[in-house]
Amino acid sequence: MKDAASELAVTPGAVSQQIKSLEEDLGVQLFLRKTRAIELTEEGHKLQPEVTDSFMKLRHAVDQVRPKDTSDLKIYAAGMIIRNWLLPHLHSFSELAPSVKTNVKTLQSWEDFQCGEGEVAFCLSRKPPIDLHSRCIHRLLLMPLASPEFIAAHPVASAQDILNLPLLEDVIFGLMSDKSGWESWIEAAGLNEQTPNYAMTFDPLSADYALDMALEGKGVILGWSIQVYQALAQGRLRMLCEPLLETDFHYYTVCNETEAEKPQVKAFMDWAQKEAALMSTLRSMKHSAA
Repeated sequence: MKDAASELAVTPGAVSQQIKSLEEDLGVQLFLRKTRAIELTEEGHKLQPEVTDSFMKLRHAVDQVRPKDTSDLKIYAAGMIIRNWLLPHLHSFSELAPSVKTNVKTLQSWEDFQCGEGEVAFCLSRKPPIDLHSRCIHRLLLMPLASPEFIAAHPVASAQDILNLPLLEDVIFGLMSDKSGWESWIEAAGLNEQTPNYAMTFDPLSADYALDMALEGKGVILGWSIQVYQALAQGRLRMLCEPLLETDFHYYTVCNETEAEKPQVKAFMDWAQKEAALMSTLRSMKHSAA
């Protein structure tokens, strides 16, 4: 509701009211409202793909008649990327291309997304998306991190010691792989018989709260490189011990093939590739932080 309200420039209450009005008009309930979440009903699941397709067709039609000399750029990315990497660095792109008007939007679902005119998206995948122009900008790294204050109070001599600490788990990696992030790290550390004991678990919609808890000294997070780079560079988080796990997932910037040479799109993809290359310094940070 919050993201929809932000995109429409209205309040979440206004979005809720419009949905209620739509449900009353249709005579069916589209959402199941829970304490901290909402889910589509069976009727909502039937309606959603058709509505999405209609909006995509409308968007395509508008793109066809819009003047082609615009230098606007829409950037789509997961909230984690926007908050922790894109926004802290985007000012340097604005300085590089001051004539480009950027519009940052949260990407809720890659499956429902279709790149349009003047649009670039960030994608996390094992392989480049098909039928799109893409550039690999960063390999996803996972590392155990905590605040300096937490580390001072909980000295760690080996990977085994980490398993006795409160672990913070977001479930996103486990949804993409056959193991959770912590299970993959424990296996890479040679602790195959060990089972992680999570102090707190965070679902995909609240995954960034795991980072907030780690920054507040409440436990150990298995940080995603693009998520924690800024906090590591600022000394707000430190790596507890080896290994730094190199996953088989990569971040890509993607756009339509027909958009790849547009000045604003090319400029942004060039910038993102160079900016992401700075994350290679994570390997040097881990030695000073451990």
